[in-house]
Amino acid sequence: MVSTATIVSMFIPIIFSFALFVGLILFYRKRTGIAVKPLILGAVGFIVFTQILEKVLHFVVVVNFPNYADHPWLFGLYGAMAAGIFEEFGRFLLFIWLLKKFHDYKGGISFGVGWGGIEAILLMLMMIVPNILFAVMINSGTLETEMAGKMPADQLTAIKDTVLSQGVSYYLLGTVERFFAVFIQIALSLLVLTGVVKKKFSFVILAVMIHAVIDFPFIFVQTGYLKLWMVEPYLVVVGILCMLYIKRARNVLPDTSPN
Repeated sequence: MVSTATIVSMFIPIIFSFALFVGLILFYRKRTGIAVKPLILGAVGFIVFTQILEKVLHFVVVVNFPNYADHPWLFGLYGAMAAGIFEEFGRFLLFIWLLKKFHDYKGGISFGVGWGGIEAILLMLMMIVPNILFAVMINSGTLETEMAGKMPADQLTAIKDTVLSQGVSYYLLGTVERFFAVFIQIALSLLVLTGVVKKKFSFVILAVMIHAVIDFPFIFVQTGYLKLWMVEPYLVVVGILCMLYIKRARNVLPDTSPN
């Protein structure tokens, strides 16, 4: 049985992600101003470059390399680099093609809030809503009958064991992860924009490498080799450094923010 406390805790990261997105918009609207077009394109860009284009690549790789789990370090490197390339090149292309009039600090902040905010919402929904449904079926004793024929028995057993093993702390840690991850996305957006403004593509390459280094240990969380709590302190440190960079970038990029 999945405890009531665990089921209730599943909703916390989802609610938090929506509140975080709205809260960031309100916070930066007062602090720097919010530009609507970069905000929207940041959100759309995340969906297009990570949930469509990157997923197509992952599908091709998994189909052609079905034994990827036997090579966790190589797969971790691939996953981290793929995320870095698709996200940072995606930001770069949007800034130079569709956001030519928003190459200022406010534009970079708005874009980063859109990108990181929608990431928080979509990831929480995609990861946790299925767990809620599985938890309800486990408690009602209908999981096996409802899912019979829809997935292999061993996969169903693995899902059941995972849902039963993830307690309240797992979902609460998810809120911490999303909080710091969104500031990482804002900082990377500002770094790429700095490269665009200074006409130095090396900043984009740097953003790709930083992104890959940040994501690398989390690939092992997704594949089950590490627990989320093991890499959470690492994310907190990186998130704090990104917050400091966000403040510093105001002195680098053109600033049209209200005083």
